Amino acid sequence: MSKLQLTISLVAVGLAVLLFQFPRSVVENEQLQEVTTISTHSMEIPPNVQEEIVEVRTLLKREENVNKKSSFAFSLAKKYLDYGVLDSAEVYADHILKWEGETSEKSAEIYFTAYERSSSVAEGVKFARKAEQILTQLLEKNPTHLFLKNRLAMTLVASDNPMVGINMLREIAAEDPNNRQAILNLGLLAIQSGQFERAKERFETLTSLDSTDSESKLYLAVTMIETNKPKQARLLLEKILATQDSIPAIKLMANDYLNLL
Repeated sequence: MSKLQLTISLVAVGLAVLLFQFPRSVVENEQLQEVTTISTHSMEIPPNVQEEIVEVRTLLKREENVNKKSSFAFSLAKKYLDYGVLDSAEVYADHILKWEGETSEKSAEIYFTAYERSSSVAEGVKFARKAEQILTQLLEKNPTHLFLKNRLAMTLVASDNPMVGINMLREIAAEDPNNRQAILNLGLLAIQSGQFERAKERFETLTSLDSTDSESKLYLAVTMIETNKPKQARLLLEKILATQDSIPAIKLMANDYLNLL
């Protein structure tokens, strides 16, 4: 089974798309390796959600209070993000930024999520830069906010100096050894660089901290496959599929991997 086959469905969760498309110099240990190409799953907006969007749009047009307008716009952006309509989400984030000012946490969240879910490097970098600008200002006001620091670190991975972001993630993990997002992101970077044993340790840590963490189980299964442990990988994937509250996108990928074993 080729590495291309194994990575073909590692998308739509976290920053997997962009981490696999960035040049292989953007890795946890700065090693250079071959680039792997992946594709994405597309999703259609179901009729009931389309109706909700029309309803919220109507409320937004009628609303004059800026705070309520921002809330409606944020709700619309989140719906579009859920189904990968990133350009529409960006429009609402831009409006919110005008209404709330340059440190809008709502806009930062929208841009960052769009960055996570971008299907191309160019698109991802565009959203990363928008998110970075806001996150930098927010952290200047609250430098100990690790959630914001995690997000800023990942936008910097998509910059001209990615090691700044990677080192920032390491600092977070050193300060808070159980910080899920930092460990998850470092694990993804390790997978991207082909350091599967290191990645395996990262995701084993996360699954030991939370046995219900299906996303970490999925990535742990990937490392098991890549280190020639198909039986252990199958067990993890089957557990994900058997869990009722697993995220649909994760179940979809788990099923894809299971079909490849």
